Amino acid sequence: MPKAEDIVKRALDEVGITEYPPNSNNVKYNTEYYGREVSGPKYPWCCAFVWWVFSRFSPCLVKKTATCTDLGQWFKDNGKWSSSPHIGDVVFFKFKTNDRWTNHVGIVTGLKGNIVETVEGNTSISSDDNGGAVMQRRRSSNIVGYGRPSYSEKSEVAPVQPKRGYRYGIDVSACQSSVDFTKVKQAGFEFVLLRSTTKNGLPDQKFDEYWNGAAGVGMKITGVYKLCYAHSAWEAQNEAEGVIRLLRSKGHKCDIWLDMEDDGGQQIYSKDIIACIITAFLTTCVKAGYEVGIYCNMDWYKNHIREDIRNICRFWIARYPNDDTGKVREDLRPDVKGAVMWQYSSKGKLPGIPGNVDLDVML
Repeated sequence: MPKAEDIVKRALDEVGITEYPPNSNNVKYNTEYYGREVSGPKYPWCCAFVWWVFSRFSPCLVKKTATCTDLGQWFKDNGKWSSSPHIGDVVFFKFKTNDRWTNHVGIVTGLKGNIVETVEGNTSISSDDNGGAVMQRRRSSNIVGYGRPSYSEKSEVAPVQPKRGYRYGIDVSACQSSVDFTKVKQAGFEFVLLRSTTKNGLPDQKFDEYWNGAAGVGMKITGVYKLCYAHSAWEAQNEAEGVIRLLRSKGHKCDIWLDMEDDGGQQIYSKDIIACIITAFLTTCVKAGYEVGIYCNMDWYKNHIREDIRNICRFWIARYPNDDTGKVREDLRPDVKGAVMWQYSSKGKLPGIPGNVDLDVML
């Protein structure tokens, strides 16, 4: 059974998806809901998007319906309606003056005072409830209530007792719906790395918030990372320049880590082509005055990174067991040339962070 953080992460993964062509309602969520491609004004899809997110998990915790009023009534009839928000709730809005008590829905991903952070389908800046895109929004009005799915019980998160001799840190992005850096620091974690830019070159949606939050409690912002989507040296240089512009806007120098993994798609290339991509990115950053390194797992280190690059670069190695419990496993410590940092878990549990978080140590 899914937890709230599972739903939030899945919803955030969809941010940026749009219908095509514009104003058509032709989008993958409708296609799966109806079992065929549909288009036209009869097929608004904010509710289909919510169903699609929940249907990635078993059991699906919401009713299959494409109608906001129907979904809201289902929550009410089953005693799952609330006037106050929790992360993971389905939030119901009323934007139009008509006889329907709700006409738009989304998923609550964060809470900041009286601001409700959401991911919504079929929205845009110019049209709250028929905008054609999946977006993160910040809402404080037009909310009529919240449906609360029957999530599995959340695991109790106990403060972590860092092992003597290591410096502990975290790496975070918009995949984490919220981070209370005061609690993270109190748990013994000293540093943080942030995702810089996304595939489209824009800053990670939580970059400014998490930068300011970490700096505000005195956590060291050790570096930023960039998942490489480049398939040529020219594209790699452009990605590097985007990260550099972002850091210069902060007036702060920190390490830049090039994230090489299968999600970027370069594993299909030879080591020589991958070396050209890596070299273009890192050289651009070094010329701008930044310290650099490569993030990868052991498979990438051994099988995709050319030896001359392994000999001269610093590495941040991801290595954790299949039964990852968020604890350091000394037998998996990556004692390979150039390794200066180890991501030892992708399923860490920390006070102040709902759901899983990546955990790291300095080597």
